Amino acid sequence: MFGQNKLAGLAFVLAVVACVLAVASWRNGPPETAATGNAVAAPGGGWITGNPGEQLLTVEKQFRGLDVAMAEIGYRFTELYFAGQDGNWDYAKYQAEKIDLALRLALQRRPKRAQSAQPFLTADLPSVQQVIASGDRSAFQQAMERLRASCMDCHVAEKLPFFTVELPERRISSIRTAR
Repeated sequence: MFGQNKLAGLAFVLAVVACVLAVASWRNGPPETAATGNAVAAPGGGWITGNPGEQLLTVEKQFRGLDVAMAEIGYRFTELYFAGQDGNWDYAKYQAEKIDLALRLALQRRPKRAQSAQPFLTADLPSVQQVIASGDRSAFQQAMERLRASCMDCHVAEKLPFFTVELPERRISSIRTAR
């Protein structure tokens, strides 16, 4: 059940990204509005209506705060952990890069949270990435524990100490070692 919620969160993030890409591709509005400036429904009569500025605000609200990004990061943290346990270093590298990207994008939306996340982004996650490059499973376990503690430090700094992070006990996906 817990893993399904994280997957649902990830699916939601991907759907929102698709919406943003669609709106962003319009640049000055959908072709129908670019010349006239009139408000129209989104292509296909969707829920993103109004003038281009209103449409962008509608999509922006879908991103919410950091909660959706944290659902993605939590999922990727679990995948990263088990990739290292399996010695699937390419997959571990991929997940570490996606964690970095997801958090940096989230902090663009919520810059007041950036200071609390700096140790995670500048020290602990890069440390994990260095260990991934070395392929040392023992060092990886230690680096993941430091990364977990860094998550908790950020949560405490943001007055969310009840968002407790532990190293994963169960896998979420079916991805294992590289072939």
